Amino acid sequence: MATTLTGVGFVWAFLSLAAAIMCCSGFYLPFWIQGKLMGKVDAYFSSFRRCNYPRVTSQGSVEIVMECGRYSRFWDIPSPWWQASTVMVGTGSALSLLVAVTAVSACCITYVVHTASARVAGALQLLAAILVSGGVALYPIGWDNREVRDCCGNTSHVYRLGTCQISWSVYLLSVAVATLFLCFCLSFCASQVKPGCYRI
Repeated sequence: MATTLTGVGFVWAFLSLAAAIMCCSGFYLPFWIQGKLMGKVDAYFSSFRRCNYPRVTSQGSVEIVMECGRYSRFWDIPSPWWQASTVMVGTGSALSLLVAVTAVSACCITYVVHTASARVAGALQLLAAILVSGGVALYPIGWDNREVRDCCGNTSHVYRLGTCQISWSVYLLSVAVATLFLCFCLSFCASQVKPGCYRI
C-alpha cells in the first residue's frame, strides 16, 4: 500500500474521520436541547430539526406530532440565531467531512497529501472547528423563541434554558471540535516529506 503519510499522518487521518462523523452526527441529530411539551411529552430541538412538536389540525385543534423532522423551509426556523447556527455548523461539518475523505484516501494512494496540502487540510480543520464552535455559541441566543418557551417555560431566555437541559448532541459536537483542534496540530507532521518531523 503506497502512501506519503507518516505514522502521525495515519493517526491524523483516523482522527479526521472520527471528527467528521461526530460533527455530521451532532449537526444532523436533533438532540441539542431536551424539554417537556405540555409537561408530559419529551421534545428535542437542534438548530434546524425537532422531535415531538405541536401542529394545528385542519379542525383548529392542536395535536402533538410524535416524530423527528426538519422545518419545512429555512425561513421557518424560529430564530435568526438558529438560522445562522445552522449555516455555521453545517459549513463546518461539510469542511470536516471533505478533509476526512481526503485524509483517508491518502492512506491508500500516494501523493494525495504532501506538506503543503496537509497544512491546507489542517487549516480547513481549524476553520471547521471555529465555525462549529461559533454556531453552537450562537444557538442559545435563540432560546427566547416561542417553541422553546412552550417546552422550557417562560423563564427561558438568551443563554438561559429554563426547565430544559442540554442534550447529548451538543456534547458530541464539543468532542468533535476538540478532535478537530488536535487534527490541526497533527497535520503539520502528516506528510513524510515534511522535514523535522518524527517518522514512526
